[in-house]
Amino acid sequence: MRKKIAIVGAGVGGLATAARLASKGYQVEVFEKLSRCGGRAHIIEDRGFKFDTGPSFVLMPGFFKEVFDYCNQDINAYLNLKILDIHYKIFYPDGDVFTVYRDGQRTKEEIERFEPGGAKQYDKFIKETSLFYKAVEPLLYKCFRPWQLCHPVYWGLIPKLKIFNSYWDIAKKYFKSEKLCYALTFEAMFIGVSPFKTPAFYSIVTYADHIQKIFHPLGGMYKIPLALERMAEKFGARILYNSEVSRINTKKNKLLLSLDNGESAADYVVANADYAYAQNNLLLRRLPKFKYSCSVFLLYLGLKRKVEELEHHNLFFARDLRRNLKNIFDDKIISDDFSFYIHVPTRTDSSLAPEGKEILYVLIPVSNLEGFKQDFREYQDMLRGIVFKALKEKFGLNLEDLIEVEHRFYPEDFIKRYNIKFGATFGLAHTFMQSAFFRPPNIDQKIRGLYYVGASTQPGGGLPPVIASSRIVADLITRQDF
Repeated sequence: MRKKIAIVGAGVGGLATAARLASKGYQVEVFEKLSRCGGRAHIIEDRGFKFDTGPSFVLMPGFFKEVFDYCNQDINAYLNLKILDIHYKIFYPDGDVFTVYRDGQRTKEEIERFEPGGAKQYDKFIKETSLFYKAVEPLLYKCFRPWQLCHPVYWGLIPKLKIFNSYWDIAKKYFKSEKLCYALTFEAMFIGVSPFKTPAFYSIVTYADHIQKIFHPLGGMYKIPLALERMAEKFGARILYNSEVSRINTKKNKLLLSLDNGESAADYVVANADYAYAQNNLLLRRLPKFKYSCSVFLLYLGLKRKVEELEHHNLFFARDLRRNLKNIFDDKIISDDFSFYIHVPTRTDSSLAPEGKEILYVLIPVSNLEGFKQDFREYQDMLRGIVFKALKEKFGLNLEDLIEVEHRFYPEDFIKRYNIKFGATFGLAHTFMQSAFFRPPNIDQKIRGLYYVGASTQPGGGLPPVIASSRIVADLITRQDF
């Protein structure tokens, strides 16, 4: 008789795990409390506008290809990934603009504008980050325990990973210009942390961005969970929507999921719920003192016409970025001087909006709600107004007159909708003591047959690591059985 696997949550990690294990012949059921798949990689559809509500770009495409290869499927039959010629533009408060191109030579020319001789330094920077990448990539498919760090095989990682240096330190080693340093470390914000406190080896994100390039799935980012859902169902996985799991229990040699309409027994359970929520709410355990990532405030705007002034990806830096980061991560306050990101996917993919119209997705990093004493909603119009004012001053754009559709997403919505503790959008923060050997492992230490997949477990947050975590779990289960 085939062994049964129950997966709690149909996010990208849960769906990738379901596809892998179903392709190996397991009986797989996925329980999702929402009416659609995707988890944080969700979608809002309104009057012909399709707003991706989660990740906004594809980085490290090899991780995406790997999950389809694992299931003996051709990724091209599921996803059409388009490489971007202009990766993004960075707008500095003094009017300077820095563009990162698919063509590395053009990016070097941009660097030379900011710092003569910077192109050679850029080559050295990329070489060092490539060494980090070579050291880290194999580790992304392994499940670690802290005691394993004592094994001599891993001792060589300590000098390679420069664990006592920060992401910022690596950039500052090569560039005098703080503008360039910010341009080469801002990716830390996309894993919810400050580049001044993030370990140096997370610069692999910059390496991937500049060397492996940035992609967009035609049809929108929501095509990714839909592709994984389709592949899982092709191999027989059942995905049950509007099915919230309230508890994980054990009985004899089985694991039991408590549902509104009864219980479901399984040989294995994979929790794709947020790790902190799974521990607190599904297992009734006390949590250790974790550090959590920042949150975000999001605006989804459907515009009446195209806005040629913006690229697919755009970053606007605060006047005092160091202070802005301190406000978010240390002071836990809302600032009137902040950085923000604007995503205009319709510059690449017109299918996401009615003909002749545009999508503008605004992301503002803000504090998570742990110890946050302000009423966030009192500040939403101020934040929105500052973004609109910046676009008016920079481009003469009057967004207020162009809006046809508007949706807002708040830090507390991450709690209500996705059960994310403190509304910490990216889950557990990527500090040194919450990375690799010290991040929650993918296998439960007390309950046999219970596993974890997702952003707050190993190897970490972001779509590529989450997909890698599904490989870790699938390997742990299949090795036990075969």
